[in-house]
Amino acid sequence: MTVTGEPSLAAIIELHRERVGNLNELADVAEVFYIDLHPKAELLAKHLTPETLPMLSNFIERLPAIAWETTAIGALIKEIVARHGLKMPRLAMPLRVLLTGMEQTPSVDAVVAIFPRATVLKRLALAKRVTGTGSS
Repeated sequence: MTVTGEPSLAAIIELHRERVGNLNELADVAEVFYIDLHPKAELLAKHLTPETLPMLSNFIERLPAIAWETTAIGALIKEIVARHGLKMPRLAMPLRVLLTGMEQTPSVDAVVAIFPRATVLKRLALAKRVTGTGSS
């Protein structure tokens, strides 16, 4: 695997520093930022539900227009969760699974911000393909 300049390996290390115990664990969590990810079907089925899809779709629609920084992404997540009247994990979990293939990550807004915007939009587009929804 070749590590390119985006996303920043230093930023990935900083984000996961408190969560990993050794270099092997760090390599495992860092890998998802650089590979062609294919989340497990059971995780997608668990988190891409009729309840979460409208909220996820709304997030995807708004994502291209916001500043690409943790604060702005976090504010967008909070706004969408409040608008849909659901709790934060109902959006955070599908985002985690689509972006990293994992259910547990550091703060989801920080995870989103580390990826290049184009990668996030590409990975989130999987939700439409998996669920057969045409709206984004």
